[in-house]
Amino acid sequence: MRRTISWLSSLFFLKDNQASCFRTVLDQWKRERAAISQNYHFLLMCIIFQWVHNLATNLARFLHVPQTPLYDLGFVLVPKIDTDYEFLCDVVFSICILIAIAVWLSPFFNSRPSMTSTGILSRFMAVLVLAQSLRILTFVMTDLPGPSPRCKPEHKLFNQPQTLRGILWRSWSGMFSHGCGELVFSSRVLLVVLCLLTVSRYGRRRRLTISFAVLAVTYSFLMISARREYSLSIFIAWYVVPLLWIAYGRSFPENLLEVLPTRQPKEEQGRRD
Repeated sequence: MRRTISWLSSLFFLKDNQASCFRTVLDQWKRERAAISQNYHFLLMCIIFQWVHNLATNLARFLHVPQTPLYDLGFVLVPKIDTDYEFLCDVVFSICILIAIAVWLSPFFNSRPSMTSTGILSRFMAVLVLAQSLRILTFVMTDLPGPSPRCKPEHKLFNQPQTLRGILWRSWSGMFSHGCGELVFSSRVLLVVLCLLTVSRYGRRRRLTISFAVLAVTYSFLMISARREYSLSIFIAWYVVPLLWIAYGRSFPENLLEVLPTRQPKEEQGRRD
């Protein structure tokens, strides 16, 4: 048991000394406040864009006409999973998100003065907005028939918006599942691949990155096996998101929010004076 706790502590950057960890959290919070106060407008725009993406997704679902699924090589090569085990898709997806959240919060538990959780989130959100913009273009131009039984009107989980209110203000809870009409570029795989890239850049543990990569690949096959996505949409997510990540990294090698400004907060300057 002790070895397990020690391994988890090492994996997620926790320190053995609780007092030192508490001071690290407080110091990090001061840096986070400075970063947020100077750059909140950027994150706010990214958050607003999530509503725009949600609006476009609901519109695509509203316009979607249920049809016979297309031929897919992935469906031929990967056996269909039993309906009772489809929950594994959601389990693996949740694990990936939780690991990414742990890495996002890692600056609070690891002494890296030049790094902030705000910076990690900013790079994640910037690439997410770029990928979602391309995703919107794909399903606006092409409407693929949903391969899942959930895309048939007689299915109990069929949730196509029926009103203008449903298009504008539908809950984001259905944003990542049961989707029909926006299947050219997988939203869930987009997030998983983006989380993998974030963990690879900020995780600082090779074994964590490798484990996450295995989870991401497993999740992709599970989505094909559950017939929730075409292999085309998963393939597009796997090569578009890394390309956007690399392009963004070369354009902004040091994100404005990743490294704090050299000037010190007024409180610290006052203390030294």
